[in-house]
Amino acid sequence: MFESGDLIPCNHCQNIFPKEALIEVDEAEEKFFFCCNGCKNAFFLLKEYHIEGFYSKIKTLTPIQKIPQLESAYYDNEAFVQHYVKKLEGGGEQVEFVIGHIHCSACVWLIENVIAQMQGVEDIQIHYTNHRAKIKWNPQKTKLSTIVQTIYDLGYDVSVGHLSEAKEKQQKREYYIKLIVAVFCTMNVMWIAVAQYAGYFQGMQEGVRELLGIASWILASPVLFYSGSIFYQNAYTALKRGMVGMDTLVFSGAFLTYVYSIYAFFVGGETYFESVSMILTFVLVGKFLEVSGRNSAGEVLELLYAQIPQSVRVIRGGERVQVLPQNVEVGELIEVFAGEKIALDGVLVSSNALLDERALSGEAEPTSKQSGDCILSGSVNLFENFIYEARKSFEESALNHLIVLMEDSLKHKPQIENLANTLSSKFSKGVLALALMTLGVYLYGGDSRALSVAVSVIIIACPCALALATPISSIVGLGRAYQEGILFKQSRFLETLSRIDYVCFDKTGTLTQGEPQVIDEKRLGDYDVAQLRAFLECSTHPIAQGVLEYLPKAQGDYVVRDFKVLECRGIEARVGDDVMCGGSEEFLKEKGVIVEGDQSWSGSFFGFALNGKLQGVFLLQDRLKSDSLALIEGLKKMGIGMCILSGDRESSVKEVAEELGIQTYFSQHSPTQKLEVVQSLRQEGKKIAMIGDGINDILALTQSEVGMSIVDKSDLALHSSDIVLLEDKMSLVLGAFVIARQTFKNIKQNIAFSVLYNCITIPLAMMGYVLPIVAALSMSMSSLVVVGNALRLKKITIYPKGEK
Repeated sequence: MFESGDLIPCNHCQNIFPKEALIEVDEAEEKFFFCCNGCKNAFFLLKEYHIEGFYSKIKTLTPIQKIPQLESAYYDNEAFVQHYVKKLEGGGEQVEFVIGHIHCSACVWLIENVIAQMQGVEDIQIHYTNHRAKIKWNPQKTKLSTIVQTIYDLGYDVSVGHLSEAKEKQQKREYYIKLIVAVFCTMNVMWIAVAQYAGYFQGMQEGVRELLGIASWILASPVLFYSGSIFYQNAYTALKRGMVGMDTLVFSGAFLTYVYSIYAFFVGGETYFESVSMILTFVLVGKFLEVSGRNSAGEVLELLYAQIPQSVRVIRGGERVQVLPQNVEVGELIEVFAGEKIALDGVLVSSNALLDERALSGEAEPTSKQSGDCILSGSVNLFENFIYEARKSFEESALNHLIVLMEDSLKHKPQIENLANTLSSKFSKGVLALALMTLGVYLYGGDSRALSVAVSVIIIACPCALALATPISSIVGLGRAYQEGILFKQSRFLETLSRIDYVCFDKTGTLTQGEPQVIDEKRLGDYDVAQLRAFLECSTHPIAQGVLEYLPKAQGDYVVRDFKVLECRGIEARVGDDVMCGGSEEFLKEKGVIVEGDQSWSGSFFGFALNGKLQGVFLLQDRLKSDSLALIEGLKKMGIGMCILSGDRESSVKEVAEELGIQTYFSQHSPTQKLEVVQSLRQEGKKIAMIGDGINDILALTQSEVGMSIVDKSDLALHSSDIVLLEDKMSLVLGAFVIARQTFKNIKQNIAFSVLYNCITIPLAMMGYVLPIVAALSMSMSSLVVVGNALRLKKITIYPKGEK
C-alpha cells in the first residue's frame, strides 16, 4: 500500500506526484488517486462509458489544473531522495532542478553565487538555455531542503521531474498575461498622453487636465505593480543580499518616475505616467523576444530531451510491463513497437530491424540490423515490432550520455564570459552611482529635469546586452556544431579551439580508413593458423584485425591466457602451451626475437614469434579517407600548422605524409613519446589540437589544449577528448574550426557593441539628450541586437559547396 511520501501516478494523466498532493477516492473497494478534480471527473467518465482502453494508448497527459507547490521539507523525504538524488563517490550527492522565474543571465549569476556560498554546497551550475540547475552538496553539512528554501527566498521557484513541465507552462501563462496587461494599459495611456501634449500647446481646462492625469495614473499603476512585479520582486531579494542587477535598475527607474509623477500631479507640474508604462512595456517585450531567441538557440538540447521515451515495455514473467527507462535492469528483454524510440542500448534478439539513427549520427539513411547487432538508444523503429536485450543501464546508454555531454558543454564558462559577467556585476553599481551623481548635479543647478535625466541614465545603461554577449553566442555555436555532428564537451573549448595554430594527427583510423589490408606475407616457419587467430582475436588494434581478416578460417581449441598490450607497440600472451608475441620490428627485437630481411618495406609491419622465434611477417597498407586531403588544404588556408604523430613504421607514415603534403611527421612513437612531442611543441609557444582515435593517443589528447576523437572509436579516447565527432568524417574537423572561430568572433562583436553602446549612450543620457521612453526602447534594442547577431551563427557557411 502507498505510504506518505511515496511518488505515485495520477490514475488519469499518469504523471507522478507525491501522495500528499493527490485526491484519494475509494470506489468499489478500490483506491484511485488524482492530481485534480478535472482528472478525477475525466477518469470516471471514461469508466462509465467502458472505454478504459484509452489508458493503454497514452503515456502521459497534461493535468487539467496547476500542481500544488511542494514544501521545501519534501526534498529531504526518502521517496524523493531515492527517485531523484544521485549518490556520488566520496559521500556527496547530486540533484537536478528546473529553476523558475529566471529572466536573464544576471538571475543565473545571483543564484549561483548565493548557493555556492552555502556551507556544504560543493558546486552549482545553471544552464542558461533551459534553467536546469545541477547541484552537488554534502548531506552531512546541509540539507537539500535548506538549499531549496534559499532559492525560494531569492524569489525563484524549484521543480523537478514531471512537475517541471507543468510549472514551466504555468509561468509562461503568467508572463503572457503580464505582457498583455502592460501592452493594453500602455496603448491607452499613450492616447491620453497625446491629448495632454495637445493641451500643453493649445491650452486645456484645469478639470480636464486633472481627469486625464488621474486616468494616466490609474492605467500606469497595474503596469508598474502587476506587470512589473517580476522586476521589483527580484530587485528586492537581490538588495537584501547586497547585490545590484538589471532588475534593480529597471524598477528603480520606473518607480522613481512614478513617484515623481504623483508629486507633479498634485503641484500642477508635468507628469510622466506614460513613461512608466512604456519603460516597463518595452523591457517586457524585449525580454520576451530575448527569451524566444534564447529558446531557439537552445533548441538542440531540448530536441535531445524530447528523444527520451517516458516509459518502455519490458517482458517480465511472460507479461509486458510499462516501466520508466531508469528502472530497467541490464539483461531484461524490451519490446519496441513500430514508430517508437529506443531508450536503452542493447542487442537485437529478433531476426531483423530497420532503424533511424539520425538523432545520434546525423545520417538520414535507415540502418538495417540483424539478430545480435547493437541497438543504440535514441534510434527510432521504422518497420515492425522487435525485441532486444538491454545491455546498458539508462545512465550508461548512448542517448543519455550524449545529453550529459551537451549539458556539461554549458557548465564550464569560457574565460571571456567570466570577464563579461564580472564587468556586468560591477557595472550595475557604477551606473547607480552615475545616476545619483547626475541627479545631484542637476538639482544643484536648479534644473527641473533632474529626476528625468537620472532615470534615463539608469534605464539606458542596463547591462543586459553585456551579460548576454557571450552565453547566447556560445549556445548558438554549440547547437550549430551539434547539428553538423560535432559535440563540444564544454563551451570553453569553442574559445580554445579558435586560438589553435597547430594540429597533431594520428594516422591509422584518423587520416586513413583504419582498416589496413595485408598486401604481402612472408612465412618464415610452420605455425598453426588456428593458434594465431586465437591470439589475434584478443586485440582490437586495426593491424591485428587486418591480419585476422586475411588469415583463412581454421578450427582450433586454444585457450589464451595473460594477454597484454605493451605500450601499443605489440601484444603478447600464452596461447595453449606456447608463448606468442607480435608487433613492430622494434618490439620483437626488444623481446629477443631475431628479425632479418629488407628493412625498407613499405606499409605497416606486423611480425609474430612463437617461443622467441619469428614465424612470419605481414605487410599491410591502409587507404586515406576520401576527405583527408580537403581537410589538410582547408587547415593550411587558415594558417594552421600540422604534423602526423604515429606509432607506425617510418615508410608507412612517410607515404601518407607525402600524399597529403604534410612536411613534418613522427613515426614509431609510443604513447609516452607522443606526449613528449606535444609538450615540446607547446614549449615552443604553439597551441596544440590533437586528433586521434586510439588508446595510444590518450596521453597526447589530454595534454594538448584541445583533443578530438571520433565517436565510434576507443571509449578511453572519447573520455580523454574535449570534442567528439559524431561521424567518421574528417570534414567535421574543419567544421569544428570554422564554427569555433566564427563563434568567438561573434562573441567579440557582441562585447564590443555592448561596450560601445554604453560609452555613447550613458554620456548622452547624462547630458539630458535622452528621454526615459527613448532610453527604455534603446536598452531593449541593444539586447535584441546582441541576440540577433548571435543567431546569425545558425546560417554561416561552414564547408565549401559540396565538400561535407
